[in-house]
Amino acid sequence: MLGWAVVAALEIGLFALIAAWLIGRVYSDRALWSQYLGWIPTEAVVGVGSVLAAGVFVIGRGRRRLVPGFAVVILLGWLLIGEWRVYRWVMPSPPRGDIRVVFMNISPKGGKGDLGPVFESDADIVVLSNVHPQRITFEKIYGFPPEQLLERTVGIVPGESPPGEIHMLRYGGFHVYSRHTIRKRASAHIGNQETWLDGDVLGGGGVLMLEIDAPGGPLVLWVVDMPRTLGASRRLLFEQMGARIDKISKLLTIGDMGRWKLEDADENDLLFTPDLVVGDFNTPARAWSLTRLEPGLRNVRSDAGAGPGGTFPAEFPLFEIDLARLGTDIEATRVGRIRCDGCRHLGIALELERGSSD
Repeated sequence: MLGWAVVAALEIGLFALIAAWLIGRVYSDRALWSQYLGWIPTEAVVGVGSVLAAGVFVIGRGRRRLVPGFAVVILLGWLLIGEWRVYRWVMPSPPRGDIRVVFMNISPKGGKGDLGPVFESDADIVVLSNVHPQRITFEKIYGFPPEQLLERTVGIVPGESPPGEIHMLRYGGFHVYSRHTIRKRASAHIGNQETWLDGDVLGGGGVLMLEIDAPGGPLVLWVVDMPRTLGASRRLLFEQMGARIDKISKLLTIGDMGRWKLEDADENDLLFTPDLVVGDFNTPARAWSLTRLEPGLRNVRSDAGAGPGGTFPAEFPLFEIDLARLGTDIEATRVGRIRCDGCRHLGIALELERGSSD
């Protein structure tokens, strides 16, 4: 009798976990309560489910004890094929793309940090977020002053570019370094969010929008940093940010002498149609709310990349919250993760080429 009760408890626990995971995947964060189910990693469901299914197999009797095992095997297949896409490991390696981009949230764990893997990536565009604003503290963490970032990231010495060419942009916690000229920019912001959690982490979010002279034509890059307020609705958060972007009436363009000029924004401007959106979304990669920021984009891993995609926490990255999303006129040929010692997140390295994803 006791054995039957244990088996029943294990089965209920397993299928309740699978049901919660399915709701998080299908219904996602359309509601406040369901957004938390979307955080359940498939890897965790497979791991915990394997333990529960093994318990049922050992204690149970008859063919029924095989059912939980079959369920876990199906989940494992989905993880390997549908999410990790391990079949790409045996596919021929594509040539280098036209543009190589690296995004890295360099928020430190505390103590020293090493950005060497970012510098060694040979990227055309490097986007850093959560860059410490104080020069002395930055140098203490990373071992060099922030003035050297332009040369270390894209190999350009400050001051060597001709007038009218801008290769570096520092805006709040964002630093963007580009081998190609940055021509245009705008930004949008949201403030603190309402939360139902006492003592929740409050903070605003921002989107930096850039037009860059890249091979094959302008590349429109959006850089995102969304708040990690746990008790706030992710759906409302992204809807608010999308509304702020729609209300942008001014933008900045670079003049012939290398100075930014304020101009009226045209709703048909290329700047409002991103080719690439990267950043710390603080939201799972498959969340429905991501479409509320800018519809029609896709996760970069639908094009390329194999294996786990998690980026946080760096020690055991189960959560894919540092994302790259692509527009319809650009494709990713390669995608990988970058690990920098002393940083709380993993970074993303991707190679892009012009073309249609259709």
